[in-house]
Amino acid sequence: MTEHRDPLVLVVGIREDWSAAAVGRELDARGVRRHVVNVGDFPLNLSLGAELTPDTEGWRGSLLTAEHDVPLHEVTAVYYGKPTEPVMPAGMSGPELRFSRAQARVGLGGVLASLPVRWVSHPSALADAAYKPRQLATLKQAGLTVPPTLITNDADAVREFAERFGELIVKPLAEPVVYESGGEALVYTRRLGRDELGSLDGIEVTAHLVQQWQPKWFEARVTAVGDRLFPVAIHASSEKALVDWRSDYDALTYEVIDVPDRVRAGIIRYLDAAGLAFSAFDFVVGPDRTWTCVEANAVAAWGWLAEECDLPIAAAIADALIEE
Repeated sequence: MTEHRDPLVLVVGIREDWSAAAVGRELDARGVRRHVVNVGDFPLNLSLGAELTPDTEGWRGSLLTAEHDVPLHEVTAVYYGKPTEPVMPAGMSGPELRFSRAQARVGLGGVLASLPVRWVSHPSALADAAYKPRQLATLKQAGLTVPPTLITNDADAVREFAERFGELIVKPLAEPVVYESGGEALVYTRRLGRDELGSLDGIEVTAHLVQQWQPKWFEARVTAVGDRLFPVAIHASSEKALVDWRSDYDALTYEVIDVPDRVRAGIIRYLDAAGLAFSAFDFVVGPDRTWTCVEANAVAAWGWLAEECDLPIAAAIADALIEE
């Protein structure tokens, strides 16, 4: 940015999101102007007016809610959380709904993504990082150890992979949620038993991510805000949590730990390569003390760990949003 502007931070997400709220409180405590904008409020409870003309360098206009009129040219930074789908007026047909949502998503999202401001993190970088195959390749290129991984819809390929790498796990490639009968259910990582390899019916229907099972001393979640790392050991006391700690939070205990220098350097290289200001890295720490990175989630929840372990993650994000 070529001119000094008093900070105005746009918090894009949902008002009920704990992480976004914590960042908001931190900004409030510093006297920084900020506004919460949920993409899902457009167009019913949020209006957009933006123009690009010969006498402007970028988009000019405003976002208008019931509480605020946010001038786009005054925004200096954006904290981009997990916005919901735009909610359209009632009575639309299926084709009308799909068309209108696409226009809303690209129109509002495109204007926001064009703002030449500080981002935590930019939506295009978030979209790239959500592709797990690309994510794993980038983690490996950054010097982090990743498990042997197979992506396939071929049962024979899974069986051959098991012959080479032993016990396997299977996990979702994309959002781990199944929507059915008006509800939703999380899909957790699970072990793929040897007795299941003979019959892998249905695997041909779509892509699956299969990895070598990693023996665990404990797991570690490292929340990274730029070069500031907040590493926590996650100890599981149930069989379910040992496979996927998200499946049994009551069986977890937490401990603030240190990160090996090689792992720290790999995390920072990954963030730089991915163009991210924030990500949460999940590691398996083996009995031999080897750190194996199984995932990096650029929009991960971090609020519960900040509370459990008294970690200043919100302060670190606020620093990233308003630093000169």
